[in-house]
Amino acid sequence: MYLQLADELRAEIRSGKRPPGSQLPTESEFYQQHDVSRTTVKAELRQLVNEGLVVTRKGYRSYVRERPPVRRVTSNRRHAAHRESGKPIFDTEVETQGQRPSRRMLEVGETRAPAHIAEWSELPEGSPVIVRRRLQLINDVPAVLSASYFPLWLAKGTTLEDSRALPEGPDTAIENLGHRFAHGIEVFHARMPHQRLRASWGSNSFRRVRLGRRSRPFPGVTALGAGG
Repeated sequence: MYLQLADELRAEIRSGKRPPGSQLPTESEFYQQHDVSRTTVKAELRQLVNEGLVVTRKGYRSYVRERPPVRRVTSNRRHAAHRESGKPIFDTEVETQGQRPSRRMLEVGETRAPAHIAEWSELPEGSPVIVRRRLQLINDVPAVLSASYFPLWLAKGTTLEDSRALPEGPDTAIENLGHRFAHGIEVFHARMPHQRLRASWGSNSFRRVRLGRRSRPFPGVTALGAGG
């Protein structure tokens, strides 16, 4: 039961309904609103504290954690290496470290752009996009769970709709369509993983949102990876 409550509160935090720094209901208010025990409420809050979404202060109420993201601006130089190798950036960087990359495609198809992807991609919220979800592994160990979102004007009717993994990677596939990479912005958030991922990834993880800019801003990429 506490995991269900944690999922609901987590969704409210990530949607912006409960913004950073906002005060959460007291334990008494939580269990009255949801008709659950204090033990369940404590477990719910402890779960979100462990994920880094909520902070509590002894003798005070709980709050949504304020955590400014770290940004990294990437340039064309980062893409030069994978262009030469003819492989995705992930594969190129992993192989450079003497390790073996692989991936499993989880979903390819049309969906609606999540709010944060729409904002970064300068699209109306809920705009139709093509999503490519995959699990990327290093030496057969899960490392990155990522989803790339492409606007229909770019992806519809192209190899970006192929359900198979793209040997050259989506970035090169886009450039093969005549679009050149100019620069990108990456936004990083570190947090605890969900309960269902903890067994595979250990105690912490990171979330990355990357926006590549060519003639127009695209695509939006959300990646969740092991943080060590």
